Amino acid sequence: MKKRNITTRTALVAGCFLLSWLLPGTGPAHAADECAQLAEKIGQERDLLTRRDQLMQAAKQCQKNADINYMLGYSLERLRKYDEAVKYYLAATEANQKYAKAYFSLGDIYLSQDDTASAVKAYEKGLKLESGNERAKHSLAEANAKLKTTASKTPTVSTVAPPKETAPKPPEVGSMEGPILRMMVLFQNNSAALSDDEKDQLSLVMGRAMQSPTLKDAVFEVQGHNDESGSDKASMNISKKRAEAVKKYLVDSCDIDPKRLQVAAYGHSRPAVPNTTQESRKLNRRVEFKRLK
Repeated sequence: MKKRNITTRTALVAGCFLLSWLLPGTGPAHAADECAQLAEKIGQERDLLTRRDQLMQAAKQCQKNADINYMLGYSLERLRKYDEAVKYYLAATEANQKYAKAYFSLGDIYLSQDDTASAVKAYEKGLKLESGNERAKHSLAEANAKLKTTASKTPTVSTVAPPKETAPKPPEVGSMEGPILRMMVLFQNNSAALSDDEKDQLSLVMGRAMQSPTLKDAVFEVQGHNDESGSDKASMNISKKRAEAVKKYLVDSCDIDPKRLQVAAYGHSRPAVPNTTQESRKLNRRVEFKRLK
């Protein structure tokens, strides 16, 4: 017990030293540039738990810094602390009302907790700020479809509906299987590079679920696709590179066993939507997942 206390005390002292070194002075109010430097410093930390602990301390010192609040919310969401994550995402939007990523992250949590109406509002707010975010567009479409389905099943007045939980529990991981199979990782034209947004989603959705007890032995086919531009050979090549990029990220960054991910390339043979507009072609430049076992 004594050794544990010493270790804990050492960790706390180290955390305080980091803050005092980067942020001279005391109290919660610090210059914006000092908080920005702290956010950049902590952002280099690779260990998730250490990063969370540093961000918890930083949030006390930089309460009005949108980046620190968002980063803390993101770390907590990855640790499945959804209610706490929402708190810091909201703090990020209060500190910077144009912080689109925070609205998108709120939408993701609300949607996973079946608070579909709140998810729609969050995605819409984010898309007003960042209208070109394809993943958010897809998530909003899914939320709207889910909202319509829920509305069509609304009980009549004579039906007694069960009381709504004031603090909904995080969904069982098994219930995430459907959204995972429908998850689309989108790419720019003729590119197999993953954007930061897509990396975040892979970590939060696919990486997290594949490490859960429910899906710990599941095997997935990582399907690469392309729009109809280019030759058959070129489409097959780029779609394979996209699937391989997704697999590599999940293996390297999410510690997923490579044997659980099987790459498949389909070129432009399986469009998700007709290749009639620029927007539809974007949706066809994608990677999807199919559970094999």
